[in-house]
Amino acid sequence: MAKEQAFKNSDTEYAKAFNASDPAKIAALYTEDAIVSMPEMAMFKGSKGVQAHAQMMLDAGWQNVEFKSILSKADGDLAVNIGSVALNKVADGKAIKLKGKYVDVYRRETDGAWKIIATMFNPDEPSK
Repeated sequence: MAKEQAFKNSDTEYAKAFNASDPAKIAALYTEDAIVSMPEMAMFKGSKGVQAHAQMMLDAGWQNVEFKSILSKADGDLAVNIGSVALNKVADGKAIKLKGKYVDVYRRETDGAWKIIATMFNPDEPSK
């Protein structure tokens, strides 16, 4: 249960950092060799890539990210957290809401902290 709580805490920390427009704090939740995979884009690699991805989302106007963890499991020094995510923005005077699902893979670091090594996101609706 403590491991699953660590993942929920990570979701909370990510949301706080994103909603405070702090991509460096988001990158700190990831390992140095992390990979973020988003639809219709090249992978973002390493903590610099994670930070660049977060900055890109913020620059595009996305805000108010919310996570809901659905399943968390750990085995040894690796773990997975699967959930849903929602965020929104205003574009051309219209409110846009993006809903999707994500899979985060975690690795326990030598100091005992759990950090994200991979994220994959997929929207619920196809892009237009």
